Amino acid sequence: MDPRRIVFIAGQLVLGGAEQQLYHLLAGLDRSRFEPVVITLGTSQHEYWEEPIQHLKIPLCRVPRNTGRLERTFRIAAQLRRMRPHIVHSWVFHTNAYAAVAGSMAHTSLRVGSMRESYTGLPNDRFLRWIGFRGLDALVTNASQTAIGLERLGLTRTKVKVVPNGATIPDPVSAIQRKDLKKELGFEESDLVVGTIGRLDSNKNHQMLMRSFAKLATDWPMLRLLIIGDGPLKNDLQSMAERMGVSSKVKLAGRIPGAARFLSAMEICCLTSHTEGMPNLVMEAGAAGVPVIATRCGDVADLVDDSVSGFLVDIDDDTRMKDHINFMLSNPDSRMQMGQMGRKKIRDEYSLGAMISRMTTLYDELFREKLHA
Repeated sequence: MDPRRIVFIAGQLVLGGAEQQLYHLLAGLDRSRFEPVVITLGTSQHEYWEEPIQHLKIPLCRVPRNTGRLERTFRIAAQLRRMRPHIVHSWVFHTNAYAAVAGSMAHTSLRVGSMRESYTGLPNDRFLRWIGFRGLDALVTNASQTAIGLERLGLTRTKVKVVPNGATIPDPVSAIQRKDLKKELGFEESDLVVGTIGRLDSNKNHQMLMRSFAKLATDWPMLRLLIIGDGPLKNDLQSMAERMGVSSKVKLAGRIPGAARFLSAMEICCLTSHTEGMPNLVMEAGAAGVPVIATRCGDVADLVDDSVSGFLVDIDDDTRMKDHINFMLSNPDSRMQMGQMGRKKIRDEYSLGAMISRMTTLYDELFREKLHA
């Protein structure tokens, strides 16, 4: 049988978790069974993931967002008619309508959408929220809590399927490698690094982590806070650190490509988000053997076994987060054991191979259902 052609519609190909997952899927697809193509709506050329995707010898087409929605729909439909795919898969929620409408105009057999965030994390545009659930054969989410929420709210009659994210399982790092990673970031070997990676916006709630850190900074002179990422709240976070008197112990490192490698420089990784689907940060920290303290949001509870591979706290409970950080710092053997339990969980349940297998199995199932409908 000839390979099935799949056209993925990406909102952009910048450095981000959703885009990283798309790249991993593209890299792992069995080319004897699937022939992938990517349409990106990114407004600028040479976005972060474009070159890696092209190195996979996967065709990449651009329909930039600087045109109106209607024109974009017609242009995508024209591309689909030319490519004649078996499947069109919108990779993020705000491109679902293009898969549904343009896919229908091009008579694409299978039209699949995505939802990689919780309902509360969707864009505020009411029309976009409404149309993003319609005209699809299936809606894929990476988080079971999102699927449960959609069912509870009765937002769509479309089949909702769960395919969790996958993470690369890196080789364990040596003490020398960890020392070098800390040095690269400007830390001393003896520094105790609590860190996070993510966009500096209101949803990621880095202020919670800053408050927790500030409560411990005096008791732990070698404690340092590392925040990797960029965004609109960078100056606010810098000002907050100065007001709390901890700016000399806080490093706002900015955006770093391949930032996950610096997880091994951390003693503890923290996630403080209000909403998430299945956060890559928690998966990557677990895969690196770094214990996690995270807010209860999205499917974090599926990734972190509370008091086993890390700790879960309520959103904005910086006191409880502070207590857990203090416990881990005071008990290095327990901290190491938690990290190893997290690594085992991610390796056993959330590897890249598992994600790719689940997604391709879903495509096969949807095709069978379509043929017998």
